[in-house]
Amino acid sequence: MTQITNHYLSWIDSDKELHCEALLMTKNKITIGRSKKADIEVFNNSVSRNHIELSWEDGSLRIKDVNSSYGSWVGNVRLKAGEFKIVDADTEIRLGNLSMWYEIRREDESQEMMQTVFHSTHVNDDIGLSSEINDFRVKLQSLLQENFGDNTINSQLINNINEELLQLIGKQERRLKEQRILNSISHVLNRSLTLCELLKTSLNLVSKVLNAERGFVVLRDQSHYKIYAERYFNDISWSDDDKGIKSYSQTLVESCFKQNEVIIIGDSKLNSTLKDLADVKHGGGRSIAVIPLVQDKTVVGVIYLDNQQLPHNFDVQQIPFLTTYAAHTSIALHNTLLYKRAITDDLTQLFTRQHIDEGLEQEIKQAQDKNQELSILILDLDHFKQVNDTYGHTTGDQVLQVFSSILTAHIREDDMAGRFGGEEFVVILPNTNCKMAKHIAEGIRKAIESESINKDGQNIKVTVSIGVASYKKTHGKKALLLFEDADKALYQAKEQGRNQTVCFS
Repeated sequence: MTQITNHYLSWIDSDKELHCEALLMTKNKITIGRSKKADIEVFNNSVSRNHIELSWEDGSLRIKDVNSSYGSWVGNVRLKAGEFKIVDADTEIRLGNLSMWYEIRREDESQEMMQTVFHSTHVNDDIGLSSEINDFRVKLQSLLQENFGDNTINSQLINNINEELLQLIGKQERRLKEQRILNSISHVLNRSLTLCELLKTSLNLVSKVLNAERGFVVLRDQSHYKIYAERYFNDISWSDDDKGIKSYSQTLVESCFKQNEVIIIGDSKLNSTLKDLADVKHGGGRSIAVIPLVQDKTVVGVIYLDNQQLPHNFDVQQIPFLTTYAAHTSIALHNTLLYKRAITDDLTQLFTRQHIDEGLEQEIKQAQDKNQELSILILDLDHFKQVNDTYGHTTGDQVLQVFSSILTAHIREDDMAGRFGGEEFVVILPNTNCKMAKHIAEGIRKAIESESINKDGQNIKVTVSIGVASYKKTHGKKALLLFEDADKALYQAKEQGRNQTVCFS
């Protein structure tokens, strides 16, 4: 029986969400670009408004670069402008720095990229067998009939052989599906650069595969465990403030950290050892799986999954899949932490100056292309040298850390805060005019003004001066001109007595 197949592209866009689009063979041409007129619209700045064109040739997908600014790749081969190239299944297509994954799935598979593998229906005669296996069944049946006659015993034997073959085919289908999912997971995770993006994506994908209703990513933060991402049914969130739903068993988490093994609880109602797990009626979870994330033979985190009402939702047959999945996630986590370390200031945990410079260049390009507003803040702690001279550099470092925490708490998720050196900081505010930027700056200024830092019984008070500037077309692509405007406003704030915010005019 011929299986109908469907074609899909999957990618993570600038919204940090996983996207999946079906490629219809009924459409002669499919365009992809950063434009509403494109058949598939993406939002990455390195993608041109009309970047690539997809079409079909004898049932195969082919791709053509349409004179894009930053180029297109199939696998690791760059396309020449106007050149057509056939794309094989399970292949990476890269548009600028946006990575997309092309795959082919049968019609009976879900359009969700990560369909549940382990909860499929029972094997039956509707399974599509390959022509080779079907020929084997027919020949086997003919041989039995020729040599032994067509009696009841032989008919039963033939039926048993058929059933065994169908079960073997079903198992093989599930293994192949597992492998395709692992390939897709590995591809997606290794394109996730930020810790938030990686952990949310990893948790979301494995939850879909295992039909988990809820999950947490727990990392070891020095001496205690901390939730960084959580998922409740389809609602997934970043939990950096360590607040939210926490009805999970710390005993299981600690055991996973110590044992470095996947732990599966079939039915928590029948397990009397989990004293710290809430009752199922109060969100404790009926069936549970805890997966270790390992680096250099040390467990650095776990993924904790549960199904609220369904017992035995997780099974030992899933352990090989989960072990491989955890290895892919652990490698991606290691790479992400290395990247984070490279772009993060050790003392304040804000971005480095180089990363802020690169980020501002990208935001200026987006402001130009989309005619969006953009503002920056330059912040300088007042009389900081006196703090170092009076209380010592250790206390000065403590003041910088406190201010950095205030800064982080008062900016939005898409804003970028960095340390420019010493006691000077910069904040990039996309989609923000000067009035809005000043409002954010005033929140920061008032918060540090009201803060007291205790040192040997003395309360240290610190203030900050802030210069605000907004991007104008006359700045062109030169980030330096925008910085100069903000710096002039900062100088004016200091000249007028410090502890104030000034917008460049």
